[in-house]
Order: sequence, then structure tokens, then C-alpha cells
Amino acid sequence: DQGQIAIKLMGFSKGVTVQGGLPVPITTPAHGTAYDIAGQGKADVNATANAFRIAARMGLAKHLN
Repeated sequence: DQGQIAIKLMGFSKGVTVQGGLPVPITTPAHGTAYDIAGQGKADVNATANAFRIAARMGLAKHLN
């Protein structure tokens, strides 16, 4: 969790958390769920999109190996 501080400071809207050592890729936006702004049209989806792209690349790499 301490590494998250640096990620949030450097790129809050881009950061991704990756959990390793699991049989399937697990990625999440580093900023969390943002329930406080849900449904208000304020959310920046970049971190979620980045998490999806990373998970897709991890899945493809695992499939190809």
C-alpha cells in the first residue's frame, strides 16, 4: 500500500494496481471506486481503461506462452 502513495502523486488518473502470482490477471484503478462521485458524470475513466488494457495484455501474454 505504501507504493500506492507515489503512484497517486505521479498520476492519479492513470495509475493501475496489478496483483501478481495469480492464475488470472487482476488489475484495478489505483484510485479506488470513487463512489463519492458515482453517477455525476465527473469520473475520469483513464485509470480504469489502463487497468483493462494491462489485464488484456497480461492475459494475451499468458495465453501465448
